[in-house]
Amino acid sequence: MAKTKSYFKKLGEKEDKELKSNFDGSQREWLKLIKTITAMANTKGGIVVLEKVNINLSQLDSSQLDDKVNSYVEPRIHNIVSEKYGKKGIKIIVPNSRVKPHIFKRDGIYLEGDKQKFSFYKGQIWVRHSSKNETITWDDFQRFVKENLNSFLERINIIAAQYPLKELEVSKEGVPFPVKPVEDKRKGIPAVIMKEKIDPNVDYPYQAKDLAKILNKNQAFIVQLLKVLGLKEDPVFSFEVKNSSGKVIMSKYNDKCLERLRKFLAEKPLFNPWHDEI
Repeated sequence: MAKTKSYFKKLGEKEDKELKSNFDGSQREWLKLIKTITAMANTKGGIVVLEKVNINLSQLDSSQLDDKVNSYVEPRIHNIVSEKYGKKGIKIIVPNSRVKPHIFKRDGIYLEGDKQKFSFYKGQIWVRHSSKNETITWDDFQRFVKENLNSFLERINIIAAQYPLKELEVSKEGVPFPVKPVEDKRKGIPAVIMKEKIDPNVDYPYQAKDLAKILNKNQAFIVQLLKVLGLKEDPVFSFEVKNSSGKVIMSKYNDKCLERLRKFLAEKPLFNPWHDEI
């Protein structure tokens, strides 16, 4: 682990890396951390290392971080993962978000003495420039547009592969959704069109490997547990991504699936999906 520490110190702080020697758990420090995580997610992801944490490390586990960060920003930042770093530290892995920009939905307020101060304001968008957190510039705005356009076109290709072209209809936002005719048995003709907009990258953001990281399990364990719990092929929890020939190329899972797994493992922490019965 000493080798890892020296590696981070040697590189120094960069756009995708930040090193903090201490974290005391004060409101000011929490808000600085939330701002850094959000700025990284809005740029290209990165790593935050807290070398010495002076609070219970469980307060910085993946689920707690997820709750803390997403109580301040929208849309949600998915796949924030924390790992133990040395004896008293934490390493936080921040994704390069696919649904940026993430905007603060409320002020980040802390007290310094008897004065109220702000780490960030509602409506602000923060990004990383070199090793600093800064508010969005025109260049950042153009980058968001380009990235969102590329992501949109990629989603169109994925969604279109799930359904024949003749069954696609475009929403007001320009996103296709499947059209499901429901037969009116009284007249024998389709009478109702049921529309369900699906964007697997947003509605089902996790692969099995992502769930494994968040839940601190290996991927094989999570894949087997998904099968045992019947979540893998349940459309309430999962979505099958198909290629243009209709072959399933991957399964993706939603927040409801993550919470189902988290609750199950909290109730049965020693469960072995290969041998134990539910």
